[in-house]
Amino acid sequence: MITQRQPLSLLILAGGKSSRMGQDKAWLMLDGRPLVMRVIARVLPLVDEVIVSTNQPDAFDAWLPNLTLPACTVSDRYRGAGPLAGLHAGLLAARCDLVLALATDMPFVNPALISYLAQLATGADVDAVVPQVPSPETGQIGLEPLHAIYRKRCLPAIEGCLEADQRRVVSFLDRVRVRVVSPKEIRPYDPLFRSFANVNTPQDWSDAQPMGH
Repeated sequence: MITQRQPLSLLILAGGKSSRMGQDKAWLMLDGRPLVMRVIARVLPLVDEVIVSTNQPDAFDAWLPNLTLPACTVSDRYRGAGPLAGLHAGLLAARCDLVLALATDMPFVNPALISYLAQLATGADVDAVVPQVPSPETGQIGLEPLHAIYRKRCLPAIEGCLEADQRRVVSFLDRVRVRVVSPKEIRPYDPLFRSFANVNTPQDWSDAQPMGH
């Protein structure tokens, strides 16, 4: 648990098409439960509510009521606008000012790293806390906006981008105050950057099986 932390909502972005996987990634089974529920379980002790951004809310009816925290699904107000629209919907629905946004396909999210990000987010002059990590394919350093923490006051900037049809998740970050978390800061918690590993393809999924927890 984070000591003296601010209340934190968890937003799972589960609205993707999973086109490269060939099936909905959220419901792939790992360690006896769907991938999306595994991601939620790993950070549940750190948050105060769970929000799932999804185009198939009925699929969660059998799972969310079993959580020990308030939980709900939300639908995009900007249809067809991708993860940025999901982030927008989640921030609108969140009860907490701080929102941890996670992609549904990150099975090895690290609670200790999330705690560190949440502590950084408590500063009054911070609107977003976004990790900067190396690409597993190219090694190039870039932002990971779907493993990040945002304040609700990011909403006007996000809406401005959506209205302008700027759909990249990072498109609004130059309009808010961002605390970038460098690879050097991340390594003590996650030396191999496993937290940021995405399960996008059948090969990714095959690779994830022997890695366990």
